[in-house]
Amino acid sequence: MVVKLTLILIMHLVADFLLQGSSFSKLKMSKIGYLFLHVLIYTTFFILVSPLLLSLTFQEGLLFSGINGGIHLVVDFITSKLKRMFWQKNESVYIAIVSADNLIHVGILIYTYITLFPEAYKVVLS
Repeated sequence: MVVKLTLILIMHLVADFLLQGSSFSKLKMSKIGYLFLHVLIYTTFFILVSPLLLSLTFQEGLLFSGINGGIHLVVDFITSKLKRMFWQKNESVYIAIVSADNLIHVGILIYTYITLFPEAYKVVLS
């Protein structure tokens, strides 16, 4: 299970940061179209990669990715507004918001994985 959780963390980092860049991140704070595009890229990456790395069927990967894509949109919509308020005004608050945003995303990814696929969790415990 630790391997799967680590893979989920890496998948999040790749989809949320490496595939999108800092300029894209700034654009999604102020333009809703970029936020939707960000979530589309994020979700598509998860749809393609989760069956391979998390040993899910395509349908399970689609369910996992779709749920997390929708939640990602809501979280980023809220945190983008907060980030915009503090961008270049209060760096420590901005960093705290970015950190909280990522903790929320990773926590939700792990929670949905364990909830949707409890058999993956049980394998480790036995």
